[in-house]
Amino acid sequence: MTNVVAPIADSTWAIITYEDAWNSYINSYVIKQGDSFVLIDSQLRKHRAFLQKSLEDIGATAEHIEYVYFTHRHPDHIGNADLFPSRNNWIHLDDYYELDDFSQTLFGHTFTGSGGDLPSLRFRQLAYHTEGSVALFDPQSKVCFTGDHLCFPDSDLGSIVGEEPEVREAYKQYIQMWKVKEPERVQEYAEGLEIMLDWPIEVLATGHGPILRGNVVPFIQEIISLVRG
Repeated sequence: MTNVVAPIADSTWAIITYEDAWNSYINSYVIKQGDSFVLIDSQLRKHRAFLQKSLEDIGATAEHIEYVYFTHRHPDHIGNADLFPSRNNWIHLDDYYELDDFSQTLFGHTFTGSGGDLPSLRFRQLAYHTEGSVALFDPQSKVCFTGDHLCFPDSDLGSIVGEEPEVREAYKQYIQMWKVKEPERVQEYAEGLEIMLDWPIEVLATGHGPILRGNVVPFIQEIISLVRG
């Protein structure tokens, strides 16, 4: 298992690290917008060296990263927030309130509400994985960054970006088992998927593991049908 940097759409890259302790991949993303960059999530602190080298290789040096958005407050997503000026770091207010006093100092901006436009992306609050979990959407590339709401932590990367039929099928089987074990929780989860359908998603950039391209909206609709049926 190894760490990876890969393009996933026009002017958009994934930075993916492998965490041995979890036997799982952790994903961050970089978007080039004009002369500046947007970073989504920042890995675990222990993966700092690879994150920094990857950003440099992409050309996203610190002085050119204008916005850093965090899909939620967990350490594998905010672990390197201190690399960036607090004025560049954004997190949903509901997750900001759950941070300790020191961690709160790392975030110069919060956003609130169920959805809307941020300076460079759109967001919708999903509020399932954590209180302030959000999905982010880039209307230019039609990439949806799901955080941990929809992800594949137990899957190999495969082609990294693609149809990944085996990953999709395994996820559907997981949903069917989850529905039996925790019917109320899985219904709450499906509400977040329904919210994501507000966007014409073409690429599903997950918080962990493979990234899906092609027939994304039908796949989400299929998952919802499995839950609701």
